[in-house]
Amino acid sequence: MSDGPHDPERSRGSPVIAVNVVAVRARQQPNVELSLARLYVYDAFTVASCQTTALASTIAALLSELFYPHYDLLPWWNAIFRFAVFLSEAVLLGTLRRIIIAQWDHLEREAAVTNGLRELNEVKDTLLHAVSHDLKGPLAGILGSVQTLHRAEQIGLTDEERSTMLDMIEQGGKKMNRLVDDLLDLDRLDRGHIQPERAPTDVSELARRVARELPGMESHPIRVEAAPVLVDVDAGKVERIIENVLVNARRHTPAGTPVHIRVQGRSNGVVLVIEDEGPGIPDDLKEALFEPFRQGAGAGGRGVGIGLSLVKKFAELHGGTAHVEDGEHGGARFVITLPGDVTEVPAEQRRLQAV
Repeated sequence: MSDGPHDPERSRGSPVIAVNVVAVRARQQPNVELSLARLYVYDAFTVASCQTTALASTIAALLSELFYPHYDLLPWWNAIFRFAVFLSEAVLLGTLRRIIIAQWDHLEREAAVTNGLRELNEVKDTLLHAVSHDLKGPLAGILGSVQTLHRAEQIGLTDEERSTMLDMIEQGGKKMNRLVDDLLDLDRLDRGHIQPERAPTDVSELARRVARELPGMESHPIRVEAAPVLVDVDAGKVERIIENVLVNARRHTPAGTPVHIRVQGRSNGVVLVIEDEGPGIPDDLKEALFEPFRQGAGAGGRGVGIGLSLVKKFAELHGGTAHVEDGEHGGARFVITLPGDVTEVPAEQRRLQAV
């Protein structure tokens, strides 16, 4: 090592160098007693973050006390005492550093919990608003129809008008029941309390029936392209899947927009493809749409935002998948795979049908 002037900054950055420099000076001037500086060449932060280096340097200092007694250094027992004090300080500072880091981690976790609670509160507000909106419409229709029927003799309602009022009451009750069922099913699915009740089902015929009977789809022409295919699925859940995707298309596309349903048989199940010719779905919303209580732009408060979430959960209940992609006509194409045992259909029934 050089015998030139000692650079304090360099010594601060390298504890071993600092110890050696002090030792060399002690050899050159035997009558000079060694300073305590070599044991405190770092500040508290250096000790806390580099305990291994600090310990190595201090041990080197201690060894210099023991192996060079003829240089009139400090007594060895004094060095041992200083070493113990220094080691205690290093341990305390390291403990303090760990406590500070733990406190920061705790604060970060509390911030994450706070953000989660804030998001849950927003979901609750959205849910309450949507549920109240969806319940208010059917309730208003039911109450209005009942009040009209009460005054049927006074206003001279015909049998046809009475039947229309009763139909309105029935439809309103079905909408409310559907909303409650959706909410209950979402909770049961999250808890794992629902299992698919599989049975051989003609998914093609099921799709045609839903397309014919689903209320409110008169403004959207539906074309079903499918050959008969018998698959072991839960018919009730598959019906809900088709209904929810069709209702979503009705809500988010202009009146008159065509909707296409294709049922494609596979060796291990069936694939449902439901495509509309509407404006489509932005890429950044394609995953979020399947989250509960999430609505796309332009929803205008219509719907609770759990229909597509149930589509994905019912598909996963069967061991399948659900996703949305861009359609051929610029709209949204929902692809749902439903694994299940396939039953062979007689050849004369496999003719492609369209309605």
